[in-house]
Amino acid sequence: MRNLILSVCLVLFAALDAMAQQVSSPNGDVKVTFNLDNSTPTYAVAFRGKAVVKPSRLGLALAKGGDLLDGFTLLGEERGAADEIWTPVWGENRTIRNHYNELLVRLEQKSTQRRLNIRFRVYDDGMGLRYEFPQEGKLNYFVVSDERTEFAMDGDHTAWWIPGDYDTQEYEYTQSKLSEVRQRMKEAITNNMSQTTFSPTGVQTSLMMKTDNG
Repeated sequence: MRNLILSVCLVLFAALDAMAQQVSSPNGDVKVTFNLDNSTPTYAVAFRGKAVVKPSRLGLALAKGGDLLDGFTLLGEERGAADEIWTPVWGENRTIRNHYNELLVRLEQKSTQRRLNIRFRVYDDGMGLRYEFPQEGKLNYFVVSDERTEFAMDGDHTAWWIPGDYDTQEYEYTQSKLSEVRQRMKEAITNNMSQTTFSPTGVQTSLMMKTDNG
């Protein structure tokens, strides 16, 4: 009987690990799908049934002690929602509505027993995500050397961009296709001594894009 219960538990955990988690915006237009692809966390975004962000990897590189990129299993999930009004100190709007549905996935990296939570909040006009580190895990003191969050856009969209720069935003905006960013990067840089780009393809966020169908 004990072996039977153990077998059932293992099957349930395996099914949970293979199942994709989804959360939609309050009006149902935006849908985010989280999945473990061969133990690597990924997400995808769709708008009104059409792909916007194709499956893209999630994770963080650490300065010491390995990375938080793969080898994960799904421990569980939590869901929530909010609909509230808050008043900013200054800005264009007197009040702002904070209305979203939320999905929190709890992960564990089996080889290190490190735990990582990823929280998705999906609004009627977009989505956001963040990494969280539960205190009960084995990751207490660390330095993040690189964020590996990917954005695999579903199309060669028109973009209005400036080069990615840690020191300044004193650039003129360039309009081009996403595929043209690399070849247009040199002409986007001027003789301004304060300009120090960090990548031949890196652009500053936030990045405005337009799809072919508007």
